[in-house]
Amino acid sequence: MTQDIQNSIIKKLIRLYSAQAQVRNKKDHLSQSNDFQNLNELPSLRQLEALSLINANTQCGITQLSSMLSISKPAVSRLVNKLENNQLITITFGQDKRQKIVQLTPQGKLLAEQHDRLHTEAVKKYLNILDNFDTSELLAIEKFIDALNQNLDD
Repeated sequence: MTQDIQNSIIKKLIRLYSAQAQVRNKKDHLSQSNDFQNLNELPSLRQLEALSLINANTQCGITQLSSMLSISKPAVSRLVNKLENNQLITITFGQDKRQKIVQLTPQGKLLAEQHDRLHTEAVKKYLNILDNFDTSELLAIEKFIDALNQNLDD
């Protein structure tokens, strides 16, 4: 019986992976809409996440972005350069000339808002699904996801 359940879970995880690809396709479709025809390259999911964070934190700097995204400052600098090349952000300097302030362009703000809307819709769907489980089942799901994430990190 356990083997059957495990096989069923694996099939469902593969289907879930396919659903993730559909989410990526939505992101690509979003970026390819008429509002974003002038982009040099499609923004990555990490770049979209950064745009959302910048939108929520109007005086956002490299250090703050690094902390919020949990990536190194050099990685944030590369990400910011790509966003700037796509004209999704502008960079100004604070009173301390070493501090860079990252702000959204109108196009960057529009993309961030559309990303936030899609993210909110996804969270609502997840919550509707999770409402079908009791606490012990939710804890088991959480334990599985934690183990899966740890395995992906290795």
